[in-house]
Amino acid sequence: MRFLIPAIALAASGCATPAQQACDRSCRLGVAQAFVLAGGFPIGARVTENGAVVSGDTWLKGATSISFHAEYAAADDDEAIIAGTGIGSDGKPAVFGLRIRYGAVAEAELIVAREGEASLAPPSIPLKRDARFDAVVPEARRTPAAQMIAAAEAYFDGIESDVGNAIPIVETCERVENGVQTTHSARFSNLACNSMEPFAYITKVRDRRYPVVDEERGVVVAFGAFDIPGGDYKRMVNGQETTRHYEPRSLFLFEAFKIVDGKIEQIEATMRNVPLGAQTGW
Repeated sequence: MRFLIPAIALAASGCATPAQQACDRSCRLGVAQAFVLAGGFPIGARVTENGAVVSGDTWLKGATSISFHAEYAAADDDEAIIAGTGIGSDGKPAVFGLRIRYGAVAEAELIVAREGEASLAPPSIPLKRDARFDAVVPEARRTPAAQMIAAAEAYFDGIESDVGNAIPIVETCERVENGVQTTHSARFSNLACNSMEPFAYITKVRDRRYPVVDEERGVVVAFGAFDIPGGDYKRMVNGQETTRHYEPRSLFLFEAFKIVDGKIEQIEATMRNVPLGAQTGW
């Protein structure tokens, strides 16, 4: 079945008409944004929200004050991912990430996190756009797709093992989670992007997949599920040992990596807590 695009999506995105088959990177990103602004998806699309298959309306229905701060897509694929913020019909602000697949099969995968539904929430919305993820990397500094995926895999392996010395990363790398910078910040003990010891409470990174690999911009976007069995964990905070308790849960996230010369320069994640062991729906 062909992805049936509503008229509002076509008009907003500048895409080809239904009689035309091509939909380039800009078109796919426009379609994703148009679905958000329209508040829904085509009839027959397979849709999940926070891993659960949705047969009716999603959080997008009735959402207002929508703002987009990240867009990811490759030139020669049919996937697109966007991230943004908005106010739900319940009046509560939220961060969201949306993956769509534009092609023979209609897919929409939505992650939504309101305050209290993830460990971090932005102090205010909308979020600032990071132009580095949009910037085209000079050809001589681009990284092959397989190597970009390997870098992201090394990052996730480091989370599982609590060791980050095998991650190809620059010292100036910053990580932003749900709009909050968690590296080189006194709030988080001045962590670096490869400071893995504080993540000892995350025991497994499962269901890894890479729907967007954009060599031109040096961006790879992963989906992952972090399993957190819960319990008390000791860690150093500003030079002092403390014990922190973690409730059992899993964490679903889209995590984008900016990679230049084979090394990770920036990380941006959209995440949401779910019950421990929850299935991703994909």
